[in-house]
Amino acid sequence: MKGGLVKMKKYFLISFLVLILILTFTFSSDDFVVATKFSAPNEEGYWGPYGPAFTLEKNGILVFDSSIPNAWMTLNFKDDFMEPEDYKYVVITMKTDDPEDAQNIVMTFGDIKKPIKDWKIKLNKEFTTYIIDLHALGLTKWGDGTKAEPDFALNKATANKAKLFVQSIILTNDKEAFE
Repeated sequence: MKGGLVKMKKYFLISFLVLILILTFTFSSDDFVVATKFSAPNEEGYWGPYGPAFTLEKNGILVFDSSIPNAWMTLNFKDDFMEPEDYKYVVITMKTDDPEDAQNIVMTFGDIKKPIKDWKIKLNKEFTTYIIDLHALGLTKWGDGTKAEPDFALNKATANKAKLFVQSIILTNDKEAFE
């Protein structure tokens, strides 16, 4: 009986330590998950999307269609109190049906707004994860939904027909975790 009680205490202690380790690694991440998928409006860490040029596919992909006249789409992040220094990188997974045309779509994160080609990423027809250093690009503020300033936006600009498929957006300070 005494040996069984000792084994049970050891089992309980080991189980407890494993649980603590799992919880520590699960909740110690300092990432802000905007979306791991876009299943419906106002999910995970975003409000929206808003605008005339998007669809949400059943598989959780946000599709921006630049063939629509005056095409635009915005998202606001649910953490409205973020400071620019809170997250150094954005990790975005996306693809396009027309890499050349899609390079002309204007992408906005906070107060950085420029054509995709100027973000120094090359779009592909397969989903690709891009790690963008927002600090190196000069992020000084996030949007403010009360002032119609989005945290993330896509605009047609000079694109004609490209579709951009966005799978996920995560803000992080741990670039290596996504490489």
